[in-house]
Amino acid sequence: MNRARPRRSVIVALGAFLLAGSAAGAATGGEDAPVAFANSCAVEVQADFQRAVLLLHSFEYPESARIFGEILERESTCAMAFWGAAMSIWHPLWAPPSAAELDAGARLLAKAEGLETTPREAAYLDALRAFFSNRDPATHLERARAFEARMATLYQAHLDDPEAAIFYALSLLATADPRDKSYAQQFKAAGILSWVRESRPEHPGVLHYLIHSYDSPGLAHLALSAAETYASAAPDSAHAQHMPSHIFTRLGLWERSQASNLDSTRSAAAYTAHARLPGHYDEGLHGMDYSMYALLQMARDDEARDLLARLREIERSEPQNFKAAYTYAAAPARFELERRSWKAASQLELHPTSFPWEEFGWARSIHHFARGIGAARAGDLGAAGREAEAIESLQARLPPTTLPYWREEVQVHLDAVRSWILFAEGEVESALATASAAADREDAVDKHPVTPGEVLPARELYADMLAVGKQHERALAEYQRVLDGSPNRLNALLGAAASATAIGDRELAQRYYGVARSQTREGNRGRSGLSLAWASSR
Repeated sequence: MNRARPRRSVIVALGAFLLAGSAAGAATGGEDAPVAFANSCAVEVQADFQRAVLLLHSFEYPESARIFGEILERESTCAMAFWGAAMSIWHPLWAPPSAAELDAGARLLAKAEGLETTPREAAYLDALRAFFSNRDPATHLERARAFEARMATLYQAHLDDPEAAIFYALSLLATADPRDKSYAQQFKAAGILSWVRESRPEHPGVLHYLIHSYDSPGLAHLALSAAETYASAAPDSAHAQHMPSHIFTRLGLWERSQASNLDSTRSAAAYTAHARLPGHYDEGLHGMDYSMYALLQMARDDEARDLLARLREIERSEPQNFKAAYTYAAAPARFELERRSWKAASQLELHPTSFPWEEFGWARSIHHFARGIGAARAGDLGAAGREAEAIESLQARLPPTTLPYWREEVQVHLDAVRSWILFAEGEVESALATASAAADREDAVDKHPVTPGEVLPARELYADMLAVGKQHERALAEYQRVLDGSPNRLNALLGAAASATAIGDRELAQRYYGVARSQTREGNRGRSGLSLAWASSR
């Protein structure tokens, strides 16, 4: 199997974020422009304005904020540049703004008051003011819903404005409940985006938000065409190169996911140098974690080890935010847990020590979860108990603004570690009940976009426990449930094959082993469990 090569656009590093050709096309505002956001600002700033909106749609917030700021230096009466600068502060699908960020957004919008605007522009500003109406981060969902309501009105009043439709769709995704398995908001957003796509097939916002709309188990195939188009239609940015991997990951297309994230990390490195950032652009770290996940599913352990070494060389990210916190905690944990290196997992150290970990208790929980599972499965119950206590302490200190997914994951981490301690102590029924409850809790909440998948799925851990306890039929059913939501997850494939073998279904076992072999041809065939897959092919 040939490994995908990085796209040439990423290798041309200096092209990242400059996009002279795209900006020139957008400046015309024509039907063929990638973005044509109508505004009443001076003709002289139109090319930059359209480029800033283009970047905004690809979540390249630092660069869009910089360009909107430069526009305001040239034309201080450009009201919509204040809107764009404020939109660059709010990251609807990532993390709620801090009190300081909310204050900054409100101050920007206040400067737009009294400036000449069209009724449509006034509606955009009014909608964003609804979000920045309060400096209390705890009111985030209330303010996001107020923004969504105003964007609905704007969209309905301006059906000829594709940008209104696209930003309204984004507002629907921003307020979607991660516990709502009907995916009502996501389907509504996707319907609007698909309508706009008929006339704007390469609009980066349409393609980007369609990927987010369908980034759920069982839905990802609906965004495959958007994933295949987005990277070439969007700016040559780290996030644009990375986003297709959300869908490739959901579908178990590991080679394609790895190729996307290799492009993304190279683009992030280019931007770090081009913009002279004080730390490594956070999008690069984000791509590294997705890349780590894909490499481990292909058993390309040597490459994963090299990637981890590169991550450890990055002492500072820019900004030092949730994406960096997640990658720093998750990538090393994945490397040990996916390879079933239990003792090494129990000895993981949190890196870098200079990172503001106190702001990210949910990320530190990942670290203690990995150490706890590693210790319990290596037989060191004392150490496992101390890790459970550390998670419990972190849980008690989580701020009220913690997103539902992270709050639930911390509880899952705690229950998973406790379940394996109980199992090792011989309390089998209590252990299985605790592990099953953790799996159900995790499955009830959709993952945050920052993660390609849980560091070690609670349901897979439950299946492992059943398998160790020689309850192979039940284990097989649970591994199959993991694979339903995460196709081609290597350890679930291997677990399902081993359980099928144990119950005498060799045909089923060979089907699972065959899939495992097909995705690990260039991997470490001696890895725990994988050697059986290759031995069975003889």
